[in-house]
Amino acid sequence: MPKKIFFIGIGGKGLNGIAKICLEKKYQVCGVDKKKSPETVDLYKNGAQIFYEHKETNVKSDTDIVVYSSIINEECPEIIAAKKMGIRIIKRAEFLKELTVKDFRISISGSHGKSTTTALLGLSMINSGIDPTIFGGAYTKELSGYNHLGKSIYSVVEACEYDRSFFHLIGDATIITSIEKSHMEYYKDEDDMVGAFKEFVDLHPENSIIVANGDDIKIRQVTANSECHVVYFGFNESNDYVIKDLVKDKNSSTFSVYNSGQKIITDLKINIPGDYNILNFASCVAFCDVLDIPIFGIRETAKYFSGVGRRFEVHKAKTGQIFIDDFAHHPTQVKNLYKGIKQFYPDKKTYAVFEPRQYNLMNSFAKEYGSAFKGFDEVILTDIVPALGDTDNDIKSINSKDIAESIERYSQTKVHLIKTYSEISNYLKQKTRSGNVITTIGAGDIYKVREEFNKSV
Repeated sequence: MPKKIFFIGIGGKGLNGIAKICLEKKYQVCGVDKKKSPETVDLYKNGAQIFYEHKETNVKSDTDIVVYSSIINEECPEIIAAKKMGIRIIKRAEFLKELTVKDFRISISGSHGKSTTTALLGLSMINSGIDPTIFGGAYTKELSGYNHLGKSIYSVVEACEYDRSFFHLIGDATIITSIEKSHMEYYKDEDDMVGAFKEFVDLHPENSIIVANGDDIKIRQVTANSECHVVYFGFNESNDYVIKDLVKDKNSSTFSVYNSGQKIITDLKINIPGDYNILNFASCVAFCDVLDIPIFGIRETAKYFSGVGRRFEVHKAKTGQIFIDDFAHHPTQVKNLYKGIKQFYPDKKTYAVFEPRQYNLMNSFAKEYGSAFKGFDEVILTDIVPALGDTDNDIKSINSKDIAESIERYSQTKVHLIKTYSEISNYLKQKTRSGNVITTIGAGDIYKVREEFNKSV
């Protein structure tokens, strides 16, 4: 490995935790980010050199390697400087491959559930007496961050399908949580994306293990002819590991997991809602059983695990309203969020505050987002936030009024267009009462509506 590493976008969730682990491994770490944040300040305190303005002079000639995330383009000054000096330049996923090349790599992939499953499996292994290194995609309070430097041979790595970066992160063992149309800003169409998952599966060597959601027909398709050892989990009886004895209430879900009629784990109680989280836990049960990793750590994790950051994250306002913040950057995730709310708060009036992000995504999923808000009592909608390579044509293709019309048509739900967080907060103060549920949905800063709401109550 190189001794001096420069990270472009060092404060972002993709690189921040990796930079922290590199510091812990005693590498020399430098980096640039557009704004100062708690993450960059923490890195600075631990010995990293941080720049807050993009300049060619940030990269010094003694730098061994420059690492950048997928959203950085090649006109970035630091990339230009590195090219001039002949310094090696690689993307995050390729660097992560090199960082974990000597480990037993466990890759967590899928359209949904990657971040939660990465945290669950990593924490469960820790609680079973194994200490893996964890490279996650969401803040995990039990780790006080995204990542964790362990002492064992295992690395648990979130492997994203965007720009086929997961090709660099083939696992010695892999979990596949779901496959659904996503990242249409990169893939030509859904078939192209499913084809990438098929290639990802085919890149696994024969002696590797894939633990896959067998309830997902697309996963069944891409794993059907795999030469490695494939094991399926899910609710359907056709799976190798079957979820049974399910009981849901307002505080938890309890279930067992069977393999060939034998109970692998009995009455596992989890304190986060929804079938999708049951599947996330079941994937860990199946994975640990197949790899002979002690399962008792899963039960221990379930006792206190309340989810990763910005996934059904619950806060209570001073005036009694229940705020639930959720990243939910896909229509299916919005539907799952609503089901979770109805499990834990079945009789509560529910308001959705939705900040659409990325014009290309909204245009690709206009009808799907339209039907995703069925059941909500009211939707408050902001302007669309541009992101991840939106072109002028993308921006012209759709606006918030189009999304509002789609929601009103397909979800039969009233929609209010409100631009600013402070205006949304004032509206909610007038409209809502103690006990009402307000969920903030989006990949950006929409959670700040809650902060605005609490400022002046």
